[in-house]
Amino acid sequence: MTIAAVLLAAGASRRLGEPKQLLQDAEHVPTVVRMVQALRDGGCAPVIVVLGAAAHEVRHTLEEHGVARWVQCVLNGQWSEGMGTSIAAGVAAIPSCDGVLVAACDMPSVDAAHVGALLHAARSGGRVASTYVSGDGRCVRGIPAVLPAQDWPVLRALRGETGARTLLASDGTITVPLSNGHFDLDTPTDVAQWRRSLAPPRRDEH
Repeated sequence: MTIAAVLLAAGASRRLGEPKQLLQDAEHVPTVVRMVQALRDGGCAPVIVVLGAAAHEVRHTLEEHGVARWVQCVLNGQWSEGMGTSIAAGVAAIPSCDGVLVAACDMPSVDAAHVGALLHAARSGGRVASTYVSGDGRCVRGIPAVLPAQDWPVLRALRGETGARTLLASDGTITVPLSNGHFDLDTPTDVAQWRRSLAPPRRDEH
């Protein structure tokens, strides 16, 4: 079974004030690079990166960190209209595959192991969603998620901020738990919390 990946990296990060695609972790690896590595190591091929705001900087970052050879970049000229247009642009660029895994750059809890678990669950041929508890206590089905090829006409028609949530809410969707899936990098406070979690523990001074 071949599962492509569409990595959403087109947003302007207005609430954050800087491109979240370029935020660096403790090893100075930008989030967009980390997610490309997680998708590839988890078993996705090909990996489509959808660009929009800061497209030049994101493309340069992929090249600088040596992962550009693993990806196909697609420019979404309608990125400002919302996430749905980026999903549509990415899915439209996929060659013949059995399914697509849709992911974003701003979920630091997603790693190659979780991607692999999603792909393993997708062997049944159905939809697979990450599931987690939101900040207000709701159970959420969301991305990263795998959608089979029969869903692609719907995905290619998405507009505005409409994503795949309606499809993922349908009966029969398989769910894979994602620890801390509610946490994303939307604000400076989120980024500060993330970087604190990455910092090595301080030794007590005697």
